[in-house]
Amino acid sequence: MQRGITRQCTVRGVDILLDVDSEDESGDVRNYEMWRVGHYADKEPDTLDWIDTHFEPGDTVFDIGANIGQYSLYAAKKLNREISILAFEPEALNFAKLNRNIVLNDLVDVILAYPIAISNRTAVDSFYSKTFTVGASLHALGRKITQGGVPFEPQNRQGTVCSSLDDLTTTFGLPIPNHIKVDVDGIEDLIVDGAAQLFHQQELRTFLIEVYMHGDIAERVQAGFAAGGFVLSNEAEIDFTPGVVHNLIFTRP
Repeated sequence: MQRGITRQCTVRGVDILLDVDSEDESGDVRNYEMWRVGHYADKEPDTLDWIDTHFEPGDTVFDIGANIGQYSLYAAKKLNREISILAFEPEALNFAKLNRNIVLNDLVDVILAYPIAISNRTAVDSFYSKTFTVGASLHALGRKITQGGVPFEPQNRQGTVCSSLDDLTTTFGLPIPNHIKVDVDGIEDLIVDGAAQLFHQQELRTFLIEVYMHGDIAERVQAGFAAGGFVLSNEAEIDFTPGVVHNLIFTRP
């Protein structure tokens, strides 16, 4: 894979390299890579706080919807490589760049990337790219509908394998994670439905899941975690108003 331009980002004292195809931000389509470079430290401070607070040396992490790998890279370097991260990203361009960033940061033995979508079932399905450019998001699995139930016309359609979290850790034999991050723009409730068995594994300690508030999705997500013995630890900070996006952090009491 041809290397692009290397940009160094310093996030909370951690130096991280990101490969970008171009630094040109003058086009009609946003340069998502440069936007992520510029907002690395301030886009999701609560996600960085979650990593800083809960991750410990020797932990195993699932990063679901890893995109180009920003939070996997930060966690790996913050923990001085004493962590195992499985990063899941089905979108083709983002998956390629995720791997490039893993190599660029010399983290091949720490982060393992999988081109797999996570849902409530295990199957072969279509994956729709809302914007077919590196670093973009708001894509969708199985239907042309993104977060909030909003339909869109995709710029690309690709095939992918999807799996439930329960099947990942049983049928496919992946390790039980200590922490899971989910940022998938629209099927959070399905992912929770597919993790009912995993929630009862005591090794799983925390779960961060980004939710776009609409309909009863927040209630359904919370009900799934409650059934597994988790509590919403940052409830006091959450605005459940429709249209608001928040990271819900669930912990085992």
